[in-house]
This record gives sequence, C-alpha cells and structure tokens, in this order.
Amino acid sequence: MSVILTVSQINRYLASKIRGDIKLKSIAVKGEISNLNTNYSSGHYYFTLKDENSALKAIMFASATRNLKIELKNGLNVMALGNIDCYERDGIYQIVVTDIQPIGVGTVKESLDKLKLRLKDKGYFKSEYKKEIPFAPKTIGVVTSITGAALQDILNILKRRYPICRVFVFPTLVQGNEAKDSIADALMLADSMDLDTLILARGGGSAEDLSVFNEEKVADAIFNVKTPIISAVGHETDITIADLVADLRAPTPSAAAELASPEISAFYSMIESLKQRMRETMEKKISDADISLKSTSNKFFSVSPEKRLEVGDIKIKNAEQRLRTSIQNILNQYSGRLNSSASLLDSYSPLKVLSRGYSLTLKGKRVITKADDVSVGDMVEIKFSDSSVNAEIKNINQ
Repeated sequence: MSVILTVSQINRYLASKIRGDIKLKSIAVKGEISNLNTNYSSGHYYFTLKDENSALKAIMFASATRNLKIELKNGLNVMALGNIDCYERDGIYQIVVTDIQPIGVGTVKESLDKLKLRLKDKGYFKSEYKKEIPFAPKTIGVVTSITGAALQDILNILKRRYPICRVFVFPTLVQGNEAKDSIADALMLADSMDLDTLILARGGGSAEDLSVFNEEKVADAIFNVKTPIISAVGHETDITIADLVADLRAPTPSAAAELASPEISAFYSMIESLKQRMRETMEKKISDADISLKSTSNKFFSVSPEKRLEVGDIKIKNAEQRLRTSIQNILNQYSGRLNSSASLLDSYSPLKVLSRGYSLTLKGKRVITKADDVSVGDMVEIKFSDSSVNAEIKNINQ
C-alpha cells in the first residue's frame, strides 16, 4: 500500500527539491510585467512575468526594491534576476527577484497595441456600428462559463429585476488556449437564436486570465453578431478588446444584467402612467365628442320639423293673442261708441221727456202731435212716465 502523505508534506518535499536544485538559483528570466501589486505596509512587490505562451509568479521583497533604479509598471519588458522558490502554504512556485533590468516595451503589450490599431482601421470601434440595446427585451442570451460566479450574479439580478424575461445560457470556456474558439462558437450559436440581447461575461481575474478577450477571433465574432451585445469582462478597471468592440460595455457582469433589463417596478409604473394618459385622452375625446354631439343636435333640432312646428305653434299663439287683443280693442272701441250713442239716444227718448212731467198721446200706434190728428169721439191713449190712461175726445179747441 502506498504511503499516505499530507498536503503539507507534499509541498514541503517539492520545496526542498526546488530549493536544492542549483540550476534554479541565481537565474535570469526575461518577460513582461503584469498584475503588478504593491503591499504598501510591507513594501513587497508582487507581479507576474509573462511571454506569449506562459506566465511565472514573482515576488520582490522590500529589501531588494530599495535598490531599484527603475519604476516597475505593467507592460514593461524586463530581465529579472533571482531564485526559484516554492511557497509551501499555497503549493506554488515563484521567482524571488533580487534585481530587475529593463529591456524595452513588452512584447505582449506591443502585440496588443498592434491588434487594437488593426481592428480600429477595420472600423470595429466606431460608434456608427454600435447597435442599441433594447429597453424591454423578451429574451436575453448569456455567453459565459457555467461554473463561474458571473453567471449566478447575472441570473439572480435578472430574476429580481425582470422576471418576465426568458434567459438562455450558452456555456463557453473563458480562459485557456481553446477559449477563443469556444467563445466564437457560442456567440455564433446565440446569434442564430434570434434573441433580443446578448451578454458576454466573465468574472475578475489576472491579465493572463482575461487575455482571451483580447483575441482577434473573439473580436471578429462580437463584431459580426447581429444581436445587440453587452460585454462584461472582469472588474471595472479591466478593459479588453471585447469591451471596445461590443455595442455596450458594462464594468461588471452584475452591471451588465442591470443594463440589459429594466426594473420591473419602473416598468409597471410606466404602464400605469400610460394607462392614466390613455384614460385622460379617452375622457377628453368623449367630452369633446359629447360637446360636438350636443352642438350638432342643437343645429339639427333648429331645422327639424319638430322645431319648425314648435316655432309655428309659437307664431300662431302670438298671432292669436294679437288677434284677441285687436278684437278686444275693437270691441272696447265700439262698446264706447255704443254707450255714447245709447246715452245720446236716451237723451232724446220720449220716456226721458215723460219723466220731466210731459205725456204722450197715441191714437192707435200713431203719435198725436197736433189737434188735426184727432176728431171728437176718437179714443186715445195718454202715456205718462209711470203709466197710461185711455180718454175720449170730447171737444177740440182751436
């Protein structure tokens, strides 16, 4: 049976082997500085030396940094002198640098700058080719590693902010030699699904970890997709070629999820606002239509047979009233004349004369006005104001 060793025993054994190898002492390593980090409390420098294919962890203790004659910075191509050692706690090997000499501009950075210039000449960074990200997408595709925290961050935010959206995940490698082909294939597949928005995402990492997003093949794939795409690679300070080519850059995967989706509560508020505006518009239209209908109805009624009959009836009643008034005035006028004539006639009436003490003598129906109208022996009637008497003519005195 094999001997069972602890992790510490393994790391201690490997460290002893590395430290005991004379070929790994006082060596010179050429590479480009990246991921430079300074511990201000201790004064130690932590960085990575890299070339086009590999990377080597490095540490330079404060005692060695005091003798530096250059300023260390990312992208600087240097010759580092030191010893290869093993950090037992983490089980990693690194070079403990004792001195650094500059060589020139880093080859990796120089290659990256040339690629950026070439892509710029092809129009990959022009704003006129940037597609607008839909405000309220029905479908969102996420191109990322299914094992990374970035995917869970995106899914959680989309579920909270915009749960009505359908999300499709397209797994891909996000680092390593095969990652560029994997990302390009995943983008091509996602673009064929006729989605509304795509998110290309990866969590934070070192410059080497993110280097695949500076590959020309990935840039070509991003530029050629017809679906609007948001790039969210690394942290806010990490800017890759993928970010420059994409239609929109997000500082983090979580921010990409927020940029790709509206807040559902704001969406509902907008709907309520639209409903209120529609309600007010309809009420105004109904009110205007009601006013127009009343106006038209009044105009129609003014020329309708009913209105004409009403107007005619009023005219007849007015004419009837005027006729009544006119007849009454005429009656009053003739009544006054009649009364005047009656008074005049009454004043000439024999009865009036009789009332003053006179009498009226009749022979039959003929009034006796002179003595020649009667003869002796004729019977006459003598009328007084209150009665009459009969008399016989006995004598005629002339």
